[in-house]
Amino acid sequence: MSAASERAAGAPAAEWLSRRERGTVFGIRAAFKLATLCGRTATKPLVAAITLFYVLFDRKVARASRAWLERVRGRPARFGDVYRHVHTFAQTTLDKVFLLTDHTRALTFTRTGQELLAAQHATGKGAILLGAHLGSYEAMRAGGDDDDFEIEILGYFANARMINTLLAELSPRSAARVIHLGNDPVGVMARVAEGLAKGHFIATMGDRTGLTERVVRAPFFGQDASFPAGPFLMASVLRCPVYLVFGLYRAPNHYDLHCERFAERVELPRKDRDEALRQWVRRYAERVEHHARKAPENWFNFFDFWAAPATAAPAAETPPKPMP
Repeated sequence: MSAASERAAGAPAAEWLSRRERGTVFGIRAAFKLATLCGRTATKPLVAAITLFYVLFDRKVARASRAWLERVRGRPARFGDVYRHVHTFAQTTLDKVFLLTDHTRALTFTRTGQELLAAQHATGKGAILLGAHLGSYEAMRAGGDDDDFEIEILGYFANARMINTLLAELSPRSAARVIHLGNDPVGVMARVAEGLAKGHFIATMGDRTGLTERVVRAPFFGQDASFPAGPFLMASVLRCPVYLVFGLYRAPNHYDLHCERFAERVELPRKDRDEALRQWVRRYAERVEHHARKAPENWFNFFDFWAAPATAAPAAETPPKPMP
């Protein structure tokens, strides 16, 4: 690709936006209710059953899991490999119940880089927390002194309404701190700027592109993949620090929480703007790959992540919507 960025209208990698939750509201609510009433241990058979269902009957999930594991490990993926991958996703999803309601007695945590967030918080100025669909984002707020940090979550949630509705019932305070990306990018940017001015952390993800999202192609596990430009353009416009955060799940009940400084400022000079943007995205992709290699079962993008955009157009000068 000759340009640093292009429009991803109709890109196959954006199919995650149109994929709805499987299962019924009753089933999801029952799972969350069981977790709340009986605890984490009692839900293990349920998590196993959900995992087996997806591995056996959701061909897209199983195919994507197998392709990912074979790419990372360099060998054919066996049934057990796919099962463990999907099981990790199912378990971390259900663990949100315990993380959001502060019932974390059954979980253990190790933390690396937490002092960076504490130092940033002490300045009174906000920052962007940039993650990926790698492990548990909610785990980053558990097991430490995070209650002192105001964290607002920026992302797309239309394709997971059932789960997010139930999570909102469990933790109304957390739901109130969600910024929904939609058709009002100006309003979203204004709310993000307001939160940063108050010293809040704005948490978003940088590994999924949207239907009309400006994207940047960067090497990822040996092949170029599309990454959204939005988070980096947003950080450049708002001139705030950026930290990378990952909450990697280790069976049966442990989370390794990582925080590292990504940039004090994301500088995108007008001259060679596209090249500068490409370098920032490339650096992000390198760090995500580093952590994904350590915990491949924590990769939760169950689609063809390396699919090329269907159409291309010249880069725009104005920053588009950021992307989780």
